Amino acid sequence: MVFLAVLLAALIAPPLHFCMGCSFAGAQLGSSDFSNVTYVGTNFAGAQLGGSSFRGARLVATNFQGADLRNVAFDDAECIACNFENVKLDGATFSGVRMTAANFDGLSSKIADDQLRALLSNCYACNLRQASLAGRDLSGAALIGVDFYNADLRGTRFDGAVLCSYVMQGALRQVKCDAMQGARVQGASFAGALICIDPAERSSCTPVPADTLRKESGSPLNGAAPP
Repeated sequence: MVFLAVLLAALIAPPLHFCMGCSFAGAQLGSSDFSNVTYVGTNFAGAQLGGSSFRGARLVATNFQGADLRNVAFDDAECIACNFENVKLDGATFSGVRMTAANFDGLSSKIADDQLRALLSNCYACNLRQASLAGRDLSGAALIGVDFYNADLRGTRFDGAVLCSYVMQGALRQVKCDAMQGARVQGASFAGALICIDPAERSSCTPVPADTLRKESGSPLNGAAPP
């Protein structure tokens, strides 16, 4: 029995540094250390990873769908095209994280406001459709290409947040704002929301006109405090 237990542990133990196309779906890996690993196309669907560390990890096309990620540290990690649909993220930390095209469809976890701002400020072209973000404080966050379609944003603070940027369409400069079609925004505040030439450089930002935000976000902002 002891031998079998050791063998099973070895079979599910994650590689220390590099993993491509590996599967840990449904594995019990709580409090594991994935710091500074490079994982490509790795499947953690339904895995129990509570209390683990992905600090400094590089994750490409990694699938966390349905995983338990409570109290997991993603500080200074880089995630490209990762799937966080239906995960548990309560207590997770994201200081210095960088995410591109990540899927957080239906996010409803209890993440501290400062960590939520850290996550979304470095989450480019990310999917927050149908997310439950009512009453959250996203003031000052740089929200670039975030999709809030059908999200619950009631009472959410976007004061001073970057919600729009300029993009080039051929030789023409166009405005693009975060999508909010169908989002519930009653009681939300957009005071001082910004449009930027370079979202990383606040000196390039100016207040976004309310009409521009309404048009380019796809939301009439009914019941919200516009810019």
